[in-house]
Amino acid sequence: FKNILNVNTSNYATLRNGLNFESRNTVIPDNIRATELAFKANTFFNTQLSGEHKFSKADMKLNWFGSFNILDQYIPDQRRVQYEQEDPTVATSPYVIFLPISKSSQKNGSRYYGFLNDYVYTAGGDLSKTFQVNSLAQTLKGGYFFQVKDRLFDSRPFAINEPTGSDAFKNYAQDKIFAPENFGPGKLAFNELSGNSYRYIANSIMNAAFLQLDNNFTSKLRAVWGVRVEDFDQVIGSLKKSDSRHVYTRVRDYLPALNLTYKGNNKTNVRVSGSQTVIRPEFRELSTFQFYDFDLSATVAGNTGLVRTKVSNFDLRYELYPRGGELITFGVFYKYFKNPLEAYINPASGDGTSYNLLNADEANSFGAELEFRKKLDKSATLKNFTVQGNFSYIYNRVTGLGVDESRPMQGQSPYLLNAGVQYDLEKYGITSTLLFNQIGRRIALVGGGDQPPIWERPRPLLDFQLAKKILKSKGELKLNVSDLLNREVIYYNDDNRNKKYDAANDTYALKRRNGTNVSISFGYNF
Repeated sequence: FKNILNVNTSNYATLRNGLNFESRNTVIPDNIRATELAFKANTFFNTQLSGEHKFSKADMKLNWFGSFNILDQYIPDQRRVQYEQEDPTVATSPYVIFLPISKSSQKNGSRYYGFLNDYVYTAGGDLSKTFQVNSLAQTLKGGYFFQVKDRLFDSRPFAINEPTGSDAFKNYAQDKIFAPENFGPGKLAFNELSGNSYRYIANSIMNAAFLQLDNNFTSKLRAVWGVRVEDFDQVIGSLKKSDSRHVYTRVRDYLPALNLTYKGNNKTNVRVSGSQTVIRPEFRELSTFQFYDFDLSATVAGNTGLVRTKVSNFDLRYELYPRGGELITFGVFYKYFKNPLEAYINPASGDGTSYNLLNADEANSFGAELEFRKKLDKSATLKNFTVQGNFSYIYNRVTGLGVDESRPMQGQSPYLLNAGVQYDLEKYGITSTLLFNQIGRRIALVGGGDQPPIWERPRPLLDFQLAKKILKSKGELKLNVSDLLNREVIYYNDDNRNKKYDAANDTYALKRRNGTNVSISFGYNF
């Protein structure tokens, strides 16, 4: 019987400045200074009851579980304001605020209140039977999984505008502009964006069953194969069919899988595998809800027409285990995506840019991967060190009607590099790890209309962890430092099409530093 309660809160300020290419001035973009202040609280609760039963005489095993989860998110008051330089051609020109006449714009001044409640119920189990055929162990396993997800979402966005359009308040400072005395007839207006699109309910029911066989055909050849059937029933927006928010889908998927392993000797394996998987859009992505994202400086919109993505996976891998704790593997793989989900950013219209998800027709990925882990204990100086790493190369292209076939799928990098060094002083209960990661440039957002895609420039990540066992090894103290290098994140348009970021010729969409995060944690096992 397991229970977890986690409360995570953040009280944050985000400051943004730079050039606004959606500005009032069509010749020279405005310099802007924008601020978002918010408090966010996430509460997660999970309770789970599970059991395992072994029936030795029948060579059978039964596993079962049931759980209940609650996830509550509360944003009590998110405040945003944006100032622009009055004359961008004059370096000393003051920054002023131009509040719109429109009652719906959230860009220059707004407040937001959000409430989200998720309830998840799960139950399931599996029964396995082991038997012998020609002195070789065989296992037959069958199982069932049931899950219900319920969501209640309600938000109250408010836009601040100046109905007169006089710009009488443009010179007010950020800590004075929204004072109570500035609101009223002939002054500023505080307008709630009404409509049912700012709230929705959602429910999904998953019924899944699987049958799996684990067959040892010979002492060297083993096959694990089977099929999973998923019946997925989902309604989003409203339970009423007459409601414009109502989106209902029910899909049944048959998901086969096969994993063949040939054991050359005690140190080598050759694996061949294939499987069918699915990727489903989230509730919010299928809803009619729209909100202004301060970081993107865009309105994020759902898409009720999205469908799930089916992925066919094929893999061939050679594995070498020189000794305990060491490995070298090399593999090649292929993936086929039917209706992959991609994030699009659409050209500015009216108040600004919008962001949404769309299904492409299909995409194909071909790749190769190398992975290793090696102990350095043959050297007296390095005997407590272990090095590890993996490198993947991926060639990916999206195909289909109206798609530029020269581009990869949104979010897909051409390479992935991970490397690490671990130091383990078991005698004193001390371990430390230094990890390096870098991905190749990838499309962060596909361009809608005539707009080019926005790319993310590669950047190195370096993380460090130091852990010490204390209190007779029942307690552990950990120091984590993430993103030691704190290199700048750059999203840009590849204007000169040279496949890399060129500061002199490319237009950046967003630059930021995520900062180096330091945390200390303590855990104790009773």
